[in-house]
Formats: sequence, structure tokens, C-alpha cells
Amino acid sequence: MVLVVGGKHQGKYAFAKSLSEDVTKDLHAQIRICMERGEDPWVLAEKARSSHSNGVITMAELGCGLVPMDAFEREYRETVGRISCELAKNADAVYRVCCGIATQIK
Repeated sequence: MVLVVGGKHQGKYAFAKSLSEDVTKDLHAQIRICMERGEDPWVLAEKARSSHSNGVITMAELGCGLVPMDAFEREYRETVGRISCELAKNADAVYRVCCGIATQIK
């Protein structure tokens, strides 16, 4: 599995598609929906990782801005960060995309 991270609208999906046709796009958004439903986002992340072992997962970086005042927003941001760390640890490669340019960080 390859993990592609970066800010919103920075070219993550286009880069991911250049690596594989098997792309899980915007896992961070799926995590939010999961949390809003009261479901375990770690189960979702493991399912994405295991079902796309030869594919690419994209996630937006959420921890670079202001800390949200809302408790749910803080929990969401922290959960996405922790899941992305775990995915990166187990990924074959990790790329960060900024301004459409990918840099391999693992």
C-alpha cells in the first residue's frame, strides 16, 4: 500500500492515479463520516489498508492549522493524524504532495 498525503486540492488524487488505478480517495473524509455515525474509524482504516494492499490511499493533512475549539473537531483531527501515522508506518511508500509536486518521504 502507498499513502499519499498533503493539503486540500494540492494534487494528491492525480498523483495517486499515476501510481495505481486502485485508489482510496480522501480517507480523512470517510473517517469523519464514520465518527459522526459513532462507528470505530480504526476499523475503517484497517479495511482500507487490507483491501487496497497493492493500491494507494490519499489523506489530507489536517494538523497544520489552528486547533479547533469544538471537541468533536479536535477529536476528529487527532484521530486522522493517528490513523495516518499508523498507515504510514505500514505503507510500502509515503508521498507528500504540495502544489502538484510529490516528494517521497518513505
